[in-house]
Amino acid sequence: MNATKSLDAPIYHHMTQQPAHDATRASLSDRRHSLRGPVQSKAKVALLDGDKPGVKHDVLTRDASLSGISFLLRESWQVGQQCEIEFEANGHPARKYHAEVVRSRPISAGRFEMAVQFRKQV
Repeated sequence: MNATKSLDAPIYHHMTQQPAHDATRASLSDRRHSLRGPVQSKAKVALLDGDKPGVKHDVLTRDASLSGISFLLRESWQVGQQCEIEFEANGHPARKYHAEVVRSRPISAGRFEMAVQFRKQV
């Protein structure tokens, strides 16, 4: 199942596809294909590879798009690592995805902003 098509729940009703020709809104370094919006929700994340596979972390999501989600974490994951994320929003049932870390950056002492891109719903 295509993860992008599976994210058609009402929690994403305010997000639309970004026109490819709109150069003023998308920089060359921004590969996002859909707009993101604030979605604060509790989530559980766990790496599927690396040193600590399967260890679950409770996180709060920051924003989401049709293709991914970001959250804060107290450890740094590496870009390219595979993870699993389970979250719910606006009272909808929890959804679980396999995802890939696409951004990992420190934001304050001991906290990192992680961004993951959905690969498939599980």
